[in-house]
Amino acid sequence: MKWIVIPRRSGMALFLGKWRWRLVYPLLIAFLAATAQAGEPSSSSVSATFNWYYATTFGTGVYQFNDTTVTALNLPFKYTMREPTDTQWGWRLQMPVTMAFANLDVVSKDFSQVNTINLSGLMVLPGAELVVPLQAHWGLTGFANLGGSWEFGTKSSAGVWRIGASTRYRFPQLREPDLELGFRLINSGYGASGEYGNPINQASLGVVSSVRLPGALDDARQVRLGAHWIGTNYVTQVRFRNPAGYTELHSEYEVGMSLIFRPGFELLGAKWDRMGLGYVKAANGLKGVRLTTEFPF
Repeated sequence: MKWIVIPRRSGMALFLGKWRWRLVYPLLIAFLAATAQAGEPSSSSVSATFNWYYATTFGTGVYQFNDTTVTALNLPFKYTMREPTDTQWGWRLQMPVTMAFANLDVVSKDFSQVNTINLSGLMVLPGAELVVPLQAHWGLTGFANLGGSWEFGTKSSAGVWRIGASTRYRFPQLREPDLELGFRLINSGYGASGEYGNPINQASLGVVSSVRLPGALDDARQVRLGAHWIGTNYVTQVRFRNPAGYTELHSEYEVGMSLIFRPGFELLGAKWDRMGLGYVKAANGLKGVRLTTEFPF
């Protein structure tokens, strides 16, 4: 199928210009409604091994809280329906699949405690994202997902959903080092066995800076060394079950470093522009390490 290129000042472009800001309005309304106290969790609304939503969106890595270690493998399948550019909008279909392995700590040197490697959970969160350029160095992305999560140990399952918007700005006047800022709002939740689980609403702010490594062929093909920081505040807490009842996650931060490739490369239908590691630390004692393949804004 051939796409018809729409000029920047065409009727469609003006329509998107009029509506691009309205993508955020329903999300802000949801955040105001989310200030109400969520109901007490039950065995069917909070997963026994991991939080339904957190495990689905953590990415590839390892995190630990209490006596539980969860190793997650995320496959971020995507299909581009229309390629976004600096001047033209685009959109993609998403089909991320996450497999969770409980009590398998791949960063520990002591594997004597691992008797078997069992797949503890499977999560699928299909959806779509719309990318709209605001300026040459500034873009807005809206996304929505609806899927499910299955925990094999307890033979339980949950429906998981999220809707959100993010914006990302690169300072054009800064080159060595460069600097990017990102901001993201997400309204999400999950439900199990006919019950509505804990609503999860979050706001994230991120900053990343990088310097060019020697040996690049030209400005169009570079390898850069980058460092990032991302802080996340959960307006409604993320709840995890433990032997005493449950614990709540109110906020977390991530710091990390990565090699940034310009241009990036495509894998599993998604464009990856970096490869690195991020260290995650939360206020409730949760800590982890995850693979960094993008600046998630």
